Amino acid sequence: MSGFKRLIKNSISNIINGFSNVILGVIISPVLLHNLSKVDFSIWSLTLQVGILFGVLGLGIQVTVGRFISLYLNEPLKQQKVMYQSLIFTLLLGILCFSVILILAQFFFTIFPEVKSTTANAELIFILIGGSFVINNITAPFIGYFTGIERNDITARVNVIFKIILGCVVFMSVDHGLDIIAWGYFIVNGLNQFAFFILYRTQHNKGKINFSYDKKLLKKIIVFFSGLLVWNIAQFFISGIGTFTVGKLSFAELPGFAVLMTLVNAGVGILGAMINPIIQPMLRMNNSGKRQHVELFVDKITLLFAMLVFVGVFIAWFISIHILGVWLGYEQAEKLHILFSLLLASYLIRMVAAPYGLMLVSYGKQLSISYFPVIEGVLNFALSLFFVRHYGAIGIAYSTFISGMLIMFVYALKYRTERETKSNSIFISYLLIPLMIIVCLISLVMTESMVVHRIIYSMQLVCALGFVALIVKQAKSIKTLLNEY
Repeated sequence: MSGFKRLIKNSISNIINGFSNVILGVIISPVLLHNLSKVDFSIWSLTLQVGILFGVLGLGIQVTVGRFISLYLNEPLKQQKVMYQSLIFTLLLGILCFSVILILAQFFFTIFPEVKSTTANAELIFILIGGSFVINNITAPFIGYFTGIERNDITARVNVIFKIILGCVVFMSVDHGLDIIAWGYFIVNGLNQFAFFILYRTQHNKGKINFSYDKKLLKKIIVFFSGLLVWNIAQFFISGIGTFTVGKLSFAELPGFAVLMTLVNAGVGILGAMINPIIQPMLRMNNSGKRQHVELFVDKITLLFAMLVFVGVFIAWFISIHILGVWLGYEQAEKLHILFSLLLASYLIRMVAAPYGLMLVSYGKQLSISYFPVIEGVLNFALSLFFVRHYGAIGIAYSTFISGMLIMFVYALKYRTERETKSNSIFISYLLIPLMIIVCLISLVMTESMVVHRIIYSMQLVCALGFVALIVKQAKSIKTLLNEY
């Protein structure tokens, strides 16, 4: 199979995996919003965000195991060692995380006193949802194994099946309260993770694991994972902490904001799923000593994603009210569609820099920029406290725009400095196109003049049509490059 076809196959499989995980948000959230009290729905949203925080660890584990497995594709004994060291690490990490969840559960009402009016057992719900994500982390090496051998499609099929089951369980439990929903979530999720273990046993020497401790390899895995962890935690500060900020400073807006963020995360998740598999061809290029090809690939894929984001945000501005109308009802859509468009744009723009981060992962140098996401996360959190306090939930979009553009500028400068071939074209992807998106959206929000709106729409349309033509051309160029590997 050609390199381009492998990338497309793995991207589609990752998108399927992403969609299965988004079922809870896109399909189930409106049902829960209409059937649960606002307080109970807020509890559901807050506990999910805490779970996602712990789930961030699992993302790093999958990528770490996938990278080491891909390095030892033709060395089954080393693959076995990678799996065993990874399982030791995730088991210890799981015990630590579950202990933290038990402690945090005792202070749930102290942190969010507004939820005391619920009749649900909030502490138990917190433990069940958080514990589900901890279980996911423990079994993450099995998913990472399939990522390493470039068989994401196998886990995608299993994920789809179990998430459909999970959706059905939640639908059937919705009239019985949040406690039953949480138990259903915990049980189905546990069965899903057990299925990944069975898949690994079937795929890899019928599941025989070589239980040999390798301190040196375990240290390598932990160091690599730590670099990703800093990155992923920082991403959570940007994409996940908003729910807590709104919950604390603007609790009345939390249900609407939480529902919108599930749809925003779906859009961001699709783009992220498309991007993640590019690390595999990067590894092949780097292992072949073709670093210039890696840089060329990063340039092309970054420009492609920047243009896709522009076109996607432009279309979303017009259709968001109808999507939300079908999803939540047009009464809610009228109130929320502008907030949705701004949130979607702010989070999608940040994804443009993802190929650069994955390039560093392929080099094993992700620690070299680990402090940048931390700075962005802290800056975003500080700005969100200010903007949410003064402007409400829409302040999350403002803070993400500002912190995102500042860090993208820094990434562009750093990437240009590190390159073997110097080029200023990267600033088009990192700065020019994102700024075009932000200026257009803010202008539309700030003015009610139809004349100004028509001028902006005309400019956006011309750019979008030009970008569509360039996207096709760029995709063909990427295909030609990947087919060499």
